[in-house]
Amino acid sequence: MDAFLLFNIGVDAFAVIVMVILILTCYMSFDNTQDVRYMRRAFLVLLLVLLTDLFQWALDGGSGSAVRTLLYIDNTFYYIFQIGAVIVWNDYVHYRVLRKVKTKNEIIVTSIVPFALVLVLMLTNPLTRFIFVIGNGNHYERGPLSSPLAFLVMGYLLYTSFWIMYMRRKEMLASIRREYLILAGFVVAPFLGAIIQLNAFGISLIWPLASISMLILYINRSQDEISIDALTGLNNRGSLDKYLVERVFPESEERLTLILMDLDKFKNINDELGHDMGDVALREVAEIIRQSFSSGHNFLARYGGDEFVVVIPQIDDPRMIDSYTKNLRSNVEAFNKAGTFPIKISISCGMAFYPKEDIHTPEDLLKSADNQMYEEKERHHAEMGYRK
Repeated sequence: MDAFLLFNIGVDAFAVIVMVILILTCYMSFDNTQDVRYMRRAFLVLLLVLLTDLFQWALDGGSGSAVRTLLYIDNTFYYIFQIGAVIVWNDYVHYRVLRKVKTKNEIIVTSIVPFALVLVLMLTNPLTRFIFVIGNGNHYERGPLSSPLAFLVMGYLLYTSFWIMYMRRKEMLASIRREYLILAGFVVAPFLGAIIQLNAFGISLIWPLASISMLILYINRSQDEISIDALTGLNNRGSLDKYLVERVFPESEERLTLILMDLDKFKNINDELGHDMGDVALREVAEIIRQSFSSGHNFLARYGGDEFVVVIPQIDDPRMIDSYTKNLRSNVEAFNKAGTFPIKISISCGMAFYPKEDIHTPEDLLKSADNQMYEEKERHHAEMGYRK
């Protein structure tokens, strides 16, 4: 067994172990949310790619017609799993960035068409030998379309990364921009592996290096689990508490505004439409808040239930906050006019400013905003003609 063969088997085996560990810990560590399901799917398909690559190297050069048949079958699935891996990766990224699943047209263009193309190429390959052939001595040999197909797979990954960076330019929140950068950087390791692999036949590095990118993704996702609300993608209550404790204390010279928001009639939405639609409503409200307060270094969080908090640093002037709240009302109105949700939504807001004589702690700040929000909610209830 030559050095290249031992190297490839060892690298693939190591990557397989990494992916198995990631899959097991992923199932134990995260809730069964949509984006986590996409992430698990990406891990599983990459594991299949690595296993077929590992078996290919283990079988390569073996004797007998049975080995030859197994090599054809294994390499066919290897190429099919490759395109499946990049499709599932694109699905995961699409959901993480846009917080919604793809439409039917998007699925056709980004999933069905490329998968069908590769499937046809692989099923006809025993006749055309366009992609690969098992030559003398049962050794794998590239076909004339092997490199173009590799470029297609890597091109898909590159397209996904460029799209993420384009969306990152529109994002003002530092935590989200950081996540987008990590997602876009996924392609770096496998791309370097592709360059080496295309210029040094006999070395297999693309997908083992992709497993390293997946490991980085998992570590980042684990960190997000501590600080990010899984449903809305905003900061969670723990992150908010930490943020306020670092800024609101008796000796602090920080100036800021805290806006506490509550989704009106949330119980009615859950009762009439079900809790799944209640989750949809919360995600939509979170997106409206993101759009309304995305400029600057504002801190956005889900406070709990149907309540959200925005902290605007370095501003404690009500007149300067007015543009933000007008933007919020405008975005809510535009959402209701679009008619994408079966019930019109409304949001009650309360705000508090720091420093202020009667506010010395984060609890004081939140209580002050809550009192004002309660007064606005009562006005909304009176206008809408129903009781809280």
